Amino acid sequence: MNPEFLRAARSRDVQKIKDIIAIGKTSIAYETTHHGNTALHMAARFGLLDLAQELIAKHPSLVLKSNLKGETPVHIAARAGNTAIVYLFIKSVRGFDSVHIARIKDRFGNTPLHFAVKNQHYKVVKAFADKDPESLVLLNDDGESPLFIAVDLKLSILAAKIIDLNNSTLDYRGHNRQTLLHCAAIRHELGTMNIILEKKPQLTKVQDDKERTPLHYAASLGEIKMVKLLLGYDTSAAYLQDADQKIPLHSAAENGQEAVLKALIDSCPDTVEFIDKKQQNILHLAAMNGNLEAVSYILKLPEMEDLVNSPDVDGNIPLHLAAINYHSSVVRLLSKNPSVEIRTVNNSNRTALAIVQSSHDRGMELQKHLTLKALKNSYKRRAINLADVSENAEFSEEIDKDSKSRAMAQTISVMATLIATFTFTAAFTLPGGLKSDLPDEGTALLITRAAFQAFVISDTIAMTTSITAAVIVFWSSSRRDNESFMDTLPFAIGLTWISLIAMALAFVTGLFVVLRNMLWLAIVVCAIGCAAPFFLYIFAPMFLLAFEKLSTSRASVGRRRNIVEDNPFLFIFRLVKMLF
Repeated sequence: MNPEFLRAARSRDVQKIKDIIAIGKTSIAYETTHHGNTALHMAARFGLLDLAQELIAKHPSLVLKSNLKGETPVHIAARAGNTAIVYLFIKSVRGFDSVHIARIKDRFGNTPLHFAVKNQHYKVVKAFADKDPESLVLLNDDGESPLFIAVDLKLSILAAKIIDLNNSTLDYRGHNRQTLLHCAAIRHELGTMNIILEKKPQLTKVQDDKERTPLHYAASLGEIKMVKLLLGYDTSAAYLQDADQKIPLHSAAENGQEAVLKALIDSCPDTVEFIDKKQQNILHLAAMNGNLEAVSYILKLPEMEDLVNSPDVDGNIPLHLAAINYHSSVVRLLSKNPSVEIRTVNNSNRTALAIVQSSHDRGMELQKHLTLKALKNSYKRRAINLADVSENAEFSEEIDKDSKSRAMAQTISVMATLIATFTFTAAFTLPGGLKSDLPDEGTALLITRAAFQAFVISDTIAMTTSITAAVIVFWSSSRRDNESFMDTLPFAIGLTWISLIAMALAFVTGLFVVLRNMLWLAIVVCAIGCAAPFFLYIFAPMFLLAFEKLSTSRASVGRRRNIVEDNPFLFIFRLVKMLF
């Protein structure tokens, strides 16, 4: 295509374009760019209405000419939101009864309406819909309708207007045969759900390929407002089972959504005793996934007695499933409940204690230890002698030399020794040196300075905590039973962490003392030296402790099992809570 024409089109210089056409410098009508765009494509893109009118008057076939992507000028105008040109195109094909301009598809099956919705051009959508309302239900090659795109992009206002233009758009079934109500629920679109339900409330009971209703998804996501909205239209959806025979209440329990559990049970109390195809009830699912709050709520229900000792297809009661997955807090809560029969055996003739003891899941030593400790305490509370029960025959097992915890102990020992060495050396090579004159001979020269005093204190803390950590590791490694070793190792990890913080502070305060005469440099050094300790050594463990609930509720099942293992501070917190 002529470069002068392209430059004029880009700058929207209509007069220059007319001059180029008038002098016949080039025949631009059927020339194309590298992507196959004609002059009419350019006019549609840049909103050049006069040029579009002139081109259509002389060459009406250009309206339907496609570029290399299969896009006509109509697609381009719809994407750009040039409503006037869209109306021009609609008028230009009135004489062709077989042409449905809003139904023309590009190489990917997108109609002009798909482009208009993606770019939020409602006036363009209305222009096409007024001419051809049925075009709103057409799907592209990805199985997406214009309304689905609006819901997917969370354009609730545009979605409402599309529904008003053609109510049949709500008959859409997309991926996995999901309705638009499914899509809105999955995308947390409460406003769009309201609009859809007002028009077609029967969608609450429509199931997708997995036989899940919108209520299943709302319950699993913990969207209490969506759950209440759906229940307000039709409570019968709470009884519908998916392909695994799970009702929405099961989804809520599985994902630890306590508020949703309460809302569903308040509306449909008889759903509490429903079981899925594995014969697991809501307590099984909550315990298996480590959802402590959900388990605690379920144990307060009047139906609790029928749930706590109910076996699934493998004979596992909820306590078994919590123990198998090392959810120590849930195990502790269940085993403390007098209604739970802690010595119940499953189909493999194993109690919860025997299951944990027989497992060899390396990398999960801390979780396993906490789970064993919770079970052991429950046996003691019930006056059951651990030495008399078969499942406790190997409770005090020797330390596995190849375990992750053993490797961690060796690492901590080396780190603690190095920190102690460095801080010991720093204590006798004080910044600023020592006085050589009597009567203060041997006294630190900078002893009156606050930064020096901070250096001495932090260096002392680093020295004592690192030595203590090394002694704890040495003592715990000398014990033959795994229980004592696992009880003490996290404290060594915590002390080593503290010594790292103190050593970093000793470093920056020591430098600040000797750089005090160049204040900007001292401040920069302190900022750099304190940034890492603050975020990595102080903020990280406190964040994990403070937001344990948030982490466990939103983590996937696989990640939940690793939260304690990755956070020794959380282990110490749970261990102390368990002891008291």
